[in-house]
Amino acid sequence: MTLVVVLASSWAIGQQLPQYSQFFLNKTILNPGATGTEPYWEAQLINRLQWVGMNDAPRTHIFSVSGPLKNDKMGLGGKIFSDVTGPTRRTGFSFSYGYKLKLTETLRLGMGLSFGGLQHTTDASQITLQSNGDVALSNLPQSVFVPDAGFGLHLYNEDFYFGVSMPQLLGNKLEYFENYGNTDASLSRHLFGYAGYKFKVTDDIVVEPAVMAKWVEPAPVSFDVNLRVIFRDYAWLGFSYRMNDAVVAMAGFTINESLVFAYSYDIPTSDIQTVTSGSHEVMIAIRFRQASNNKRKMK
Repeated sequence: MTLVVVLASSWAIGQQLPQYSQFFLNKTILNPGATGTEPYWEAQLINRLQWVGMNDAPRTHIFSVSGPLKNDKMGLGGKIFSDVTGPTRRTGFSFSYGYKLKLTETLRLGMGLSFGGLQHTTDASQITLQSNGDVALSNLPQSVFVPDAGFGLHLYNEDFYFGVSMPQLLGNKLEYFENYGNTDASLSRHLFGYAGYKFKVTDDIVVEPAVMAKWVEPAPVSFDVNLRVIFRDYAWLGFSYRMNDAVVAMAGFTINESLVFAYSYDIPTSDIQTVTSGSHEVMIAIRFRQASNNKRKMK
């Protein structure tokens, strides 16, 4: 079996999509059903350095824009991203469309689709082979581009949200070579689910517990359990527990209801803690064009 097949197989059985500790700050990048459900447009940049201190550890960068249209029934969004792990790189883009269905006076259902493309590249010059002349690898980067799509639902009101989504819906194969259609390497369909509720403790303090579940066959379901304490809609502190992986400390603040900064630090709890000091995630966002018919606070 060639090294490419070994790498592709091991890559395929685990979660292929980047990990985020602060998913509640931008649900649109995980779920197109959330597109346009906030009362403002937002441009956001996420930078995540996974497993600092480990050679060839994952590095993820995402820039996204999303918001509602004037009729407040539809939303548009888009993102570009780069996810690098050792000799492999995933780069791509997607556009999302969301439609909001009014269920009651306060409850809405967001339904969304996303379409885009993904380029997966392996730089074989960074891989040391046990034997030279492997037919599956050359000394040059090898790349394949495939279309991608996703679907999601997002149920919400002012205090509550619940969503499910399926990215990489098409499940396309990654055929690096001509006449290589029997490869098992593919974009595996993932299933994400999340829920959260904002409890008003006092006029100044809101407590927001949230949970997120991630699943891709044949890996077991993974859970993140979060808790945020929000002060006067402008600053917050939180922590998270990721099952069999890490505990996370988080903090963020908003300036003039438009400029947002957030940071999280993952402390590993698995065996990987012996080779890494943890993971860093930084988010910067600008929010603008708040909808005049919706006065919800921006958190």
